[in-house]
Amino acid sequence: MTEAAVDPAGDTRGTAVNGRAAVVTLTYLGFTLQLLQVGIVPLLPTIGKQLHLGVADTSWLVTSSLLAGAVALAVISRLADLYGKKPMIMVSLALVLAGCLIDCFATSFPLLILGRVLMGAQFPMLALPEAIASDTMPKKRAQLTIGAIHAGNGVGIGGGILLGALVGIHPTAWRSFFVIGIITVVIGMAATGWLVRDSRHRAAGRLDLTGAVLLALSLVGILLGLSKGPTWGWGSPRVVALLVAGVVLLLLWLVSAGRAKNPLIRLSDILKPHVRVPYLMTFLIAFGVYGSLSAVTRLAQTQPAVAGFGYGFTILQTAWFAVPQTIGAIVGIMLLQRLTRRGSMAVSACVGVGLNALSFVAFAVLAGAPIAVLTAQGVYSMGTAIALATTQILIVGAVPASESGVALGISIVAYAVGNSFGSDIVGLLLSAFGGAGGAPTETGFLVSFWVCCGASLLALAIGGSLAVRSRISGAAAHAAG
Repeated sequence: MTEAAVDPAGDTRGTAVNGRAAVVTLTYLGFTLQLLQVGIVPLLPTIGKQLHLGVADTSWLVTSSLLAGAVALAVISRLADLYGKKPMIMVSLALVLAGCLIDCFATSFPLLILGRVLMGAQFPMLALPEAIASDTMPKKRAQLTIGAIHAGNGVGIGGGILLGALVGIHPTAWRSFFVIGIITVVIGMAATGWLVRDSRHRAAGRLDLTGAVLLALSLVGILLGLSKGPTWGWGSPRVVALLVAGVVLLLLWLVSAGRAKNPLIRLSDILKPHVRVPYLMTFLIAFGVYGSLSAVTRLAQTQPAVAGFGYGFTILQTAWFAVPQTIGAIVGIMLLQRLTRRGSMAVSACVGVGLNALSFVAFAVLAGAPIAVLTAQGVYSMGTAIALATTQILIVGAVPASESGVALGISIVAYAVGNSFGSDIVGLLLSAFGGAGGAPTETGFLVSFWVCCGASLLALAIGGSLAVRSRISGAAAHAAG
């Protein structure tokens, strides 16, 4: 067993205790997360019809999982740093398994929601596998593994689109989605228990319960307010109260974190350039996710004979978007390997968000050409895989290994908030430029794509400043040496 050198955060990590089998397993966990998260979306109309639910009610099947995931990230990622990342992965997967089992047999909406709440425990899979890779592998293998995990995420998104479309062919068989979920989770638990060795790094102290409660409640308030703003109304007292309460609780958490002996995450770590910049980039990347996938597939399903634009795709035909989504993620990680040999992680992140911006330009300019849009979807998937992998590599490289779990957890929180914020902005734009009956117009889609492009360009500018700072620091260190 070889020891790694001391990293910039001041601790040793990278001990070679996990090999190729662990790489495959950790990548599989990332795949499973997105498969179960995205796969439910195409089934919402079918489930609503079978259980006699309205659109607002069925949306809670996504919202409830998102809110539970935010709470799980705030608590489980810190517990992972304290008591071990592998045990917390197993706990998370056990909760997801319980949720799938409940939803397999659920005959009422409350039971279905309960299952989806438990399935929200899968969100730490966006952070803990990467943290284990960073803590238990040599630097190069860890970076490649984090890239592979994000490729798995991209494949999982494509697989979720395809799975939801295939299951939706038989409207009465929607519970088979949760049966497939059971199988995938059991495989993940068995592989993790057998093939993955845990990090030896542990954080000192204990769980900051006050901080965990404040952060969890603030996230619930902000995310619920953002997700329900379009349906409840942005001027609704409930939405305003949720957003205000969420922001106030977030400020209280910041005050509490500054005073706590063992906070969830040290504010000094968040304020480091190599941490705060990737967090902000993650937020901006997530902002465009709705525009790149949900809005594009919605455009594809618009009937040209009625609206004068769109492709007239059926739900099953939209599964074609799974192909470029999957290929783009895999190619993106292959490209990332070449980029990291020639430049810094910050430069690689800029390449990723630059590809995102390019894809949004293509969405807007070539919206009338299905093949061009499908190709642009692959470019977007490629860029997102590169950008998210590099931002997370930057984060784990700038914090102690004993805090890698919660540091990545906060990154995923930034992603969730950015995703909610972006979906709301795109929803508002589609509504503002809506036609008769509030139906989206072609102008609404085009404006949305340009706004998402602007978010990607802003991420590019921020990442560029970090790349310049890294280059100057590296030159100074070389001269001093």
